[in-house]
Amino acid sequence: MMERPFFAIAKRKRMRPIVYESADASVWIKVSSHPEHGMATIWDADILIYCISKIVAARDAGDNDFGPSIHVSPYELLKSIARETGGKNYQELMAAIKRLKTTTIETNIRGGKNRIAIFNWLAEVEGEGQTIENPEQLKTLELRLSNWLFKGIMSGKGVLTLDREWFLLKGGLERVLYRIARKHAGEQPHGWTCRFDVLYQKTGSEEPARNFAVRLRRLVKKNSLPRYSMRLTKTQDGSEAVHFVGRAFLSPSEQATARGVSLGDQISQARDEARTFWIDSGRNPRGFDATWSRWLGDGRDPSEFTRAHKDAAAPSL
Repeated sequence: MMERPFFAIAKRKRMRPIVYESADASVWIKVSSHPEHGMATIWDADILIYCISKIVAARDAGDNDFGPSIHVSPYELLKSIARETGGKNYQELMAAIKRLKTTTIETNIRGGKNRIAIFNWLAEVEGEGQTIENPEQLKTLELRLSNWLFKGIMSGKGVLTLDREWFLLKGGLERVLYRIARKHAGEQPHGWTCRFDVLYQKTGSEEPARNFAVRLRRLVKKNSLPRYSMRLTKTQDGSEAVHFVGRAFLSPSEQATARGVSLGDQISQARDEARTFWIDSGRNPRGFDATWSRWLGDGRDPSEFTRAHKDAAAPSL
């Protein structure tokens, strides 16, 4: 799931199928949307990430009493994927669940050339409540993952942890680039390089390749992915490419250059650490920016933010 184009990367309703084939033609994917609900998006994938994390935790704990079904309240699910909990958010949550239930995936991944799978991300959805049209009143949801996805989790292959800041990435292209980097650059000290045209195929983008390249250059210049640094480069044949490498493997001067700040400026690092603390402590992720700005506006030391807020009660999401 990390490196293949399984999801729409724009929030507008996508009806055009995603059709992907690897360079060596050994792997192919077709993702088809539903006429009413459209195609599952990269933001809808947060729900799957939550379900997968629960199953992996049970598996690793040696719990024998678990399966592909996850029971959760809509409120708890929204909190866990760093969303607000207003009425509109419940409606958006149910719309996302419907897209995951109705998007159809066809692929030969894990089956080889002579074996295919056809499935939906969610095999079944049940709720305890009076009507599905008012998801806020639902007491619980039962989300049953597809057999294909559950088998992949239980095999122990291809399940990678995501940084907490994943849930705060707003752009679809940012999200898919992070997933690709997480899969390929991983913990390689020298990182990984990928041509623009290959990234275009891996993202499943609907926009023209020229427009995709413009957006990609902007994101590389911004260089704000969690964990990974990006820079423009070229391959031996002169093709434009992006080099991804873990920030932990950069020297202090390289880190400063990558973030566009001087060596003496620690604000960016302090902000990253503060935001990680903010999320871990159960606070509303979307309230961090305003609190951080007030802290700096008052002339207070950025490095003292975490210590000062450790003993404060965390507001509910």
